[in-house]
Amino acid sequence: MKKAQFSLLTVLVLLLLAACGDSKNDLIGKWTGTESAGGGGTVTFNDNDTVLIEMGMFNNSFEWTVEDKILNLYTTKDGEQELSYQYEIEQESKDNVTLYELDEEGKRVEGVTIKLSR
Repeated sequence: MKKAQFSLLTVLVLLLLAACGDSKNDLIGKWTGTESAGGGGTVTFNDNDTVLIEMGMFNNSFEWTVEDKILNLYTTKDGEQELSYQYEIEQESKDNVTLYELDEEGKRVEGVTIKLSR
């Protein structure tokens, strides 16, 4: 009986891990972005760890990483990588993601989101 319970638990854990997916790979590609303030544009995550954000007057390129559902956007200045922005990733589906901007303490900035869709 214990062996059957262990096997069932193992299968459930594997299914949960598979369902989580690799957040970084899930983001790669071109997205349509809409800011909470109403602006919009495109966000393109490249597999070479760069992202191009073209939203209204804001057109910028960053390096990016994902760690524990946190998207980190970096710039490089004088050879040093500097954290520019952090977002919590909430993936509603394969084609719909909401990014919540985080402050220096890792808390959500109220009302500052970017909705991404493919």
